[in-house]
Amino acid sequence: MPARPFLPAAALALFLPAAAAAAEVRLAYPVIGRLMAEQVFTQEGRKYVAGAREKRCDFAYLETPAAGEWNGQLIVKARFSGRKGLDVLGRCVGLGDAFDLTVAATPLVKRGKLVLSEVHIDTGGKDSFYIRRVRKALAESLEKEFSLDIAARARELLEDLSPATHYRRELTTFELRQVKVTKESIVLDVDFALTVR
Repeated sequence: MPARPFLPAAALALFLPAAAAAAEVRLAYPVIGRLMAEQVFTQEGRKYVAGAREKRCDFAYLETPAAGEWNGQLIVKARFSGRKGLDVLGRCVGLGDAFDLTVAATPLVKRGKLVLSEVHIDTGGKDSFYIRRVRKALAESLEKEFSLDIAARARELLEDLSPATHYRRELTTFELRQVKVTKESIVLDVDFALTVR
């Protein structure tokens, strides 16, 4: 009986388009922190939530984010700096402060991106009229403006469209369906199709 030609499954997969498959993607919290730095904290390592860098008497920003988990929620520790005042003869007159805070939120999937809901701000017992205003405004701002584009990063990691390689890998489908928080990581439930040509 003649021997059958042997074709490993891995080699066969190179010639067949991959079918969409459900999978879990686990993103450790240091990775979440780096994604935030790349996609959200983009102005010299800062995320402006009010005003702008050019307005020295009217600004508010977060910096040095670090992600983690607490009680089933995503937490982000960051440094807040802000001022709300008027420039009077070269001096800022008004309210301002700088302090460490913790953002606690439930991550959700919205339009294919990771967003935050039920945002709460903890300022470690520090309180004032200005800080109370900051907590309220910051919670509203992060719910509206914060998002991580996981699909874009997945494309960077999985695709290889270079004509110099023998095979081209293309992520033809990527659907982020839901997300859950564990002690070690954010777990993403995704459907994807990776086609190799």
